[in-house]
Amino acid sequence: MPFAKINNHSLHYTDIAPTGDQEPKLTLILVHGLGSTQNYYFPIFPYLANYRCIVFDNYGAGRSVYDGGETSIPSIAQDVLGLLDHLGVPKAVVVGYSMGAIVPTYLASTSPDRVVAGVCIGPVNPNENAASVFEQRITIVKEGGIETMANTIPNAATGSKATATAKGFIREMIMGQSPEGYIANCRAIAAARQPEYEKVKCPILIIAGEQDKSAPLAGCKEIFAHLGTEEKNKRLEILPGVGHWYCVEVPDEVGPLVRDFCGQLL
Repeated sequence: MPFAKINNHSLHYTDIAPTGDQEPKLTLILVHGLGSTQNYYFPIFPYLANYRCIVFDNYGAGRSVYDGGETSIPSIAQDVLGLLDHLGVPKAVVVGYSMGAIVPTYLASTSPDRVVAGVCIGPVNPNENAASVFEQRITIVKEGGIETMANTIPNAATGSKATATAKGFIREMIMGQSPEGYIANCRAIAAARQPEYEKVKCPILIIAGEQDKSAPLAGCKEIFAHLGTEEKNKRLEILPGVGHWYCVEVPDEVGPLVRDFCGQLL
């Protein structure tokens, strides 16, 4: 299992080469969300076989053990750049989900030379209401442990298309979190501020779920409307019957969207 020392903490990552002997025409780096791990993205990787895909456990999640350091959207973004530097990648398509989906627009607005394009899957649009929700989760986990989230999120945060198998996978990812790491990442969302969307100029794909309560469609539309990207280079795709766990609920819908968007960048 490869680990890299990035920004004073250890990150567990996986570096997936394209199929065959072909040189990668694009590199993707994928950032997961609260309560999940790098495994969240594996259901869509069969559709991304022509690209190099770098995926990692966020600091404080999965195998990237939390040891009391900073966790914030800017720090996660710096981990992305640090891991790209570690692997010798000058620029990449930045893919993010939920909390991690704040990162593509943040980096596109602050380090545009490192971002080929951004894919935002169920992006959280930081606001006071969202902050309140995650402050409440902190209290719940402190009082009842991580299992309180594992027993509720798989049903409460998925849509009508989610299967029992998908919900079991979600539960297992949540159960794999440490309470301390989960709470630190809740605080990162609660403290998050909206990126300067108007400074984003690169191509952007936003994938929204019709039944997503955690990153509601209205917030996705607001992000889309404020992007500085030219109209022809930005897309908003809305998936019927889908809640918040996109790549687990409907990988056969999400995977082709990401694949085709990346294909248009070549």
